[in-house]
Amino acid sequence: MSQLMLGLARSHGRLLRAPAGSIGPHHHRLLPRSVYPRQLTQRASVQNLQLAEKPSPSVDYDRQSYLFSVANSNILPMQDFREDTATIHYLQTGKTLLEQLSVMQMCLENGNVEQAQRILVGMYRLYPQAMRDVADVNVHNEILGGMLKTRPQPLTTPALQWFDMMEAQYGVKPNANTFAILIGGFVNAGMNSVALVLMPEMLRSGFTIHEMLLSRYLTDEDIQRIKAMAQAIMSEGVEDCETASMVLEEVKKAEASLQGISTDFVNSIKEQSEHEHLESPGSDELKKTSVDPHLQEELKSTNVTGIVQLKETLKTLRNNDLEGYNLQVRLENNTYDGALKRYQEINKKRGDPLLSADMGRLKPLAASWLPRLEALIEEEQQRCQVGSKNYDRSRGQYGDFFRKLDASKMAVITILETLRISALTSKPSKTEESLALHNESASGTLTAKLATLVSQAIHNEMRLEQMKKRTNRHVVGYNLSVARLATSGKLFNMAIRRAKAREHRELGDTMFLDAWDISTKMRIGSLLISMLIEAARVPETSMDSTGQVVRHMVPAFTHSCTTRKGKRYGMVTPHKSLMELFRSESIAGFMHARHLPMLVPPRPWLAYNSGGYLTRDEPCMRMQENHEQLRYLKRASNEDRLTTLLTGLDALGMTRWAINHTVFAAVKRAWNSGHAVAEIPASVYNAPEPQKPEDFETSKQAKFKYYAEMREWRNAHANQHSQRCDCNYKIEIAQAFLNHTMFFPHNIDFRGRAYPIPPHFNHLGNDMCRGLLVFHEGRPLTERGIYWLKIHLANLCGKDKLSHEERLRFVDENWDNIAASADNPLPDTFFDGTANVVRPWWLDAENPWQALAACVEYTAAMRSPDPAAYVSHLHIHQDGTCNGLQHYAAMGRDRVGAYEVNLAPSDCPQDVYSGVLAVAKRLVDADAENGVKEAQLLQSHLSRKIVKQTVMTNVYGVTLIGAKEQIAARLREVKDEKGEHVFDILVLQSLAMYLAKKIFASLGEMFMQAQEIQNWLNQSARRIARSMPASALAAWKKMTLESTKSRKQLSEVQRDARDSEKDVKSDTVLELRPDLGPGALRYKRLEELATKPMSTVVWTTPLGLTVVQPYRKTAFRNVPTNLQHIYINDVNMPTPVNSQKQSTAFPPNFVHSLDASHMVLSAIECKAAGLVFSSVHDSYWTHACDIDRMNGILRSQFVKLHQTPIMETLKQEFEQRYANHKMPVANWEYNADTSFSKGGVLSQRRRSVCKSKAQLKLDKEKLIEEDLARCHFEVHDSLEKANTAKDDAGLEKTSAADSDAKAAAASIAAKLADSMELVDLSSIEIIDTKKDLFGALRQTDLIAYTLKVNQAKLIAEISAVKKNYSSQVRAARKAAKEVAKAAAKAAENPKKTRSRASKKPVSDITPENVDEHIEKLLSARDSEIDALVTKYPVTFETPKILISPVHNAEAYKSVEELISNGTLAGRLVKRFVWEDIKFDDLPTQGEFDINEVLKSPYFFS
Repeated sequence: MSQLMLGLARSHGRLLRAPAGSIGPHHHRLLPRSVYPRQLTQRASVQNLQLAEKPSPSVDYDRQSYLFSVANSNILPMQDFREDTATIHYLQTGKTLLEQLSVMQMCLENGNVEQAQRILVGMYRLYPQAMRDVADVNVHNEILGGMLKTRPQPLTTPALQWFDMMEAQYGVKPNANTFAILIGGFVNAGMNSVALVLMPEMLRSGFTIHEMLLSRYLTDEDIQRIKAMAQAIMSEGVEDCETASMVLEEVKKAEASLQGISTDFVNSIKEQSEHEHLESPGSDELKKTSVDPHLQEELKSTNVTGIVQLKETLKTLRNNDLEGYNLQVRLENNTYDGALKRYQEINKKRGDPLLSADMGRLKPLAASWLPRLEALIEEEQQRCQVGSKNYDRSRGQYGDFFRKLDASKMAVITILETLRISALTSKPSKTEESLALHNESASGTLTAKLATLVSQAIHNEMRLEQMKKRTNRHVVGYNLSVARLATSGKLFNMAIRRAKAREHRELGDTMFLDAWDISTKMRIGSLLISMLIEAARVPETSMDSTGQVVRHMVPAFTHSCTTRKGKRYGMVTPHKSLMELFRSESIAGFMHARHLPMLVPPRPWLAYNSGGYLTRDEPCMRMQENHEQLRYLKRASNEDRLTTLLTGLDALGMTRWAINHTVFAAVKRAWNSGHAVAEIPASVYNAPEPQKPEDFETSKQAKFKYYAEMREWRNAHANQHSQRCDCNYKIEIAQAFLNHTMFFPHNIDFRGRAYPIPPHFNHLGNDMCRGLLVFHEGRPLTERGIYWLKIHLANLCGKDKLSHEERLRFVDENWDNIAASADNPLPDTFFDGTANVVRPWWLDAENPWQALAACVEYTAAMRSPDPAAYVSHLHIHQDGTCNGLQHYAAMGRDRVGAYEVNLAPSDCPQDVYSGVLAVAKRLVDADAENGVKEAQLLQSHLSRKIVKQTVMTNVYGVTLIGAKEQIAARLREVKDEKGEHVFDILVLQSLAMYLAKKIFASLGEMFMQAQEIQNWLNQSARRIARSMPASALAAWKKMTLESTKSRKQLSEVQRDARDSEKDVKSDTVLELRPDLGPGALRYKRLEELATKPMSTVVWTTPLGLTVVQPYRKTAFRNVPTNLQHIYINDVNMPTPVNSQKQSTAFPPNFVHSLDASHMVLSAIECKAAGLVFSSVHDSYWTHACDIDRMNGILRSQFVKLHQTPIMETLKQEFEQRYANHKMPVANWEYNADTSFSKGGVLSQRRRSVCKSKAQLKLDKEKLIEEDLARCHFEVHDSLEKANTAKDDAGLEKTSAADSDAKAAAASIAAKLADSMELVDLSSIEIIDTKKDLFGALRQTDLIAYTLKVNQAKLIAEISAVKKNYSSQVRAARKAAKEVAKAAAKAAENPKKTRSRASKKPVSDITPENVDEHIEKLLSARDSEIDALVTKYPVTFETPKILISPVHNAEAYKSVEELISNGTLAGRLVKRFVWEDIKFDDLPTQGEFDINEVLKSPYFFS
């Protein structure tokens, strides 16, 4: 194949223009030896997609099911960190593979291709398996692109060689991007012949010209050169004209399919709007209030840096000459660039007296730091250049990244981020305030936090700059074509969506090598902060020795250390003059303007990381660096499991919004007045400062109360200013978008709940934001719409618990007030201080700004000639009743609970908060009668408002402490007729805690089945969090045994070395004990992690989203920087799970995932039905005329969701997902004391029995398992149960001084002695514990008693036998001695000896045979002992009896009671074992029929 390409290239003479040595006969093949063509029928070609854009008549949205069934689909498997090669690599090296690959990419970006090659080749050599798991084709594409972009001479031959090795050596197949890089590179190098050969080869590999043109690696210039190449070949008329003609035809065809999209995109939106809606985007209804004189007023904005920057960014919207798409792109990119231009302009105009009057003091001061900071950054970038004079190894760790971004932009980012963060964190903490109310020296920002945020901002900007470079007109056109499909509704056809998603995935991801390791982030962040400390100066005045005032410049920030709770922290503290500016010109309101509403429909979510804003590729989920969740999300997206969820996000993002001009005029007037109106705070905080009491110095209580009141006053002052700035920010955005259509792109949190991405101004915001927003599309009210508009207005006024008829009557009765509110929302007399002015009616509503919007809409409709035909833009809400409890009641089929939360039909809406209040009042009244002080204080002051928040959040897992804080805040708002606080601040916390307990008790009384489901979820999560895969348990046992073996081997080697007086070689030591060498800390870390619970709770939502709970413990890493050593949270390090958080958070997270699924399903169905739809979690919005249809959809989707076996499916998934997991169980073993005394014959005989090596190994493994189970179970001595009646020695835990306890023990002992009897161990039949637990326990006691009796008899008789034979042995030895003595005397006097011998008989025992005689005696003794041992058995194998307090609680309590009253003689000993994970049976469901929801009039109201 390579010779063919060379011949073709030479025939055209193109190689003559190629540089010498760039290609030759000795290079490897130009193309792979084997080609793996893909089936084009499986790919979505352009032609097929164009045909698919027509809606399929067979698609029936009403009958289509979007629910994901775990039972019918394989779950995404779980991978333990011990089996994850990338994680093991991080533990070994301290860097993730992607972080090391990002260094490779930075080398390529800086032109150092050889170093990048060495990095990649070295990583493959060192970590082959991990690299095959992580490094995909994109890594190799980066290398190819770097080679062909090398200047002045592209590395063409190495590029071809690398292309050849991709599949042959690394097993990586090329994709369309690979061919795009090669073709574009060779065309740019003048080697057109090689590029011409690659094109048909690309087609044979299954890739199209269309896909090549959509590669982000090709620029518009590259594509034009490819066209020119084909045209040149055609004009020359050489033999390959046919190939060139095909290439040119494909290029032109692809371009033709993309032409005109960018110019017609906005027009296509307008055409669709005119066809589908009754009013065009510029309808008179939306513009009719533009002549309001208040709209012409200049907005009196707070003079803060954030607002000024926002204004500069929003100036883009006033450029009407820009086409919509380009306008949106400019708006997204105009953040730091705009700030940089402003600061440079300020420095040019420095000295202008009008400058300071226009922008205060802080902005010019910050601008003055810019030139010096730029110079310092440029100097450091020069030092980071390899080969420079000051280059060192430490700079090599971050230099490639630091040199990448422009110095001016890095400088402005550092200044803005440091000012913003310092302003937000420069207030004293509560503890500091209580100690020193006016001590500001402790104010500052933690160095670690500041360095992290600054480096993150730099990283994000670098990513954006990189994305800007990788695009071309075809990519833009493709994205716009997908957007056109979405706006036309065709992308909601699932066949089209899946085809587009598949095409998007096959195009590949080019933005993946952007990971910065923690060390790089901290070093860059600390470096920039240190430069800012050096560059930033503020003026300070002081008095010199002569008494004259001297003005000099001092550092604006200082770095110092402080001690908190015994730990030292680095702090960056602003100068006191800066802190004064923060108070007067606070930049706490500064926020990034990139997350503003969009002017065009959001980019559809075709994959997990492609959607939303036009210029950024971000995940669709807010994960906070949860890499585990990201892996699940990416795989689910690649397997098309997220189609329904992403469709729902698109449905929400396609809703058009506009600003309500009338409400905006009222908001603007209220803001400019400086008065506090609704949620707009006053411009000046007028609350008087608390005064010190007279007994301040003498009374600790008075001092504490004063400090508490002072802290509350200071917090209220700071909060008022912060709220004022936040409100200003929202009003500025509303004014900028006053005559523009808005779109809110959406993403999800880890549970699947949808949120608008613009954080500062959206329909999830406060009452003012919601009142300012209306649907851009208008629809006629109709009679039913008027009905629902009146219901909506009454709801906003707090009448949502009345029946519908009563709400309609309320609106009719207040017509005059409604009309007056619409005609003149804020009369002049309301602000001029006129006495006895009537307060505007709408201000007393529960949601005043939304009520005003409803008043305006209702008044305009009623005054129109035909109210039913009035075109309304107002969003009407349908809210659920404590949505979490609704889901619990539905899952448990709880009829009582369903009635309380309006799932069941009723005559009027039920108020669950009032129901809980009634029960709580009953409990409090009962306590008050019994003299409980807290109850008596609260008795007459309880209200629905006090209990509402706690009831609402209880189902979502609020803790008792959290509930206490909620109630304390509400109790603080209770005031008497004089406006004084009813409850003293000193008793507030105790009252709140008391009431929180009563509310919890009330909820448990009302929602018993919900409590049972919560308990099941909590218990299941607890078991999962403590579990461990069986493979990991086996690996840990093996590792422990091998470690013990290696330690023994090393000890033997060291002992032998000492004996031979030699030294042990270090290589030998490291071979046996690698944990003693380099990386010992990581070996220890891996060993520690192996013993910790690592399993997190994972489940799949009904929409197919795999949810991973992110609650793990924190791992810290020490990073040395030029400022200090920084301890930072290492998010890449696998850490044990937080078992408590995993269990307590699972029930609320699971319910959140259910209501998120219901919302997404409803959004898709509403979109299919042609409704304009939006939602705020469990509050659903549409036009008034469509409320009935939306209500039907909400009910039907809720019923469909809960008709699926949700809890059964969850349990099935848990059993499948954690099938190979073991969980530690603390069982209680019944121990009948059968221990024997040490020493004696029995102990000797016991020790003589040796176990086999296999049995010893098994015993060791059991001990290892028990220790690991104990570790996972987190057993603490303080938590040991008091019912362990005996200690380790078997003695009762009784006090010697307690005579009653002694008497009780003696009584129990006597009772036990009377009840015991001997059993025949030779014929006994063991009782099965499953059939008769008490009988088995009693039998165990009798066996133990028999063994003890046998032991006593055996010991006594053995002692007698030993005594008897011992006396015989002594007699034999004595006799032998006498014989020997007599023989000696006979030798001395033979005559005398003969005479004596004739008188006395001689003994048979002689010195010669005494030993033989003693051996016979001992043998006889042993025989008798053996006979006694057989006669009295003292060992008997009985099965262990384990009793689980979890699985068999009743039996456990019974056994405890029998032991305590003396019926059983044994004791319970805690044993930790590993068992297969098991989940309890699900709670029994009630009799509620879920279909009754369809008939409930107040399910949503």
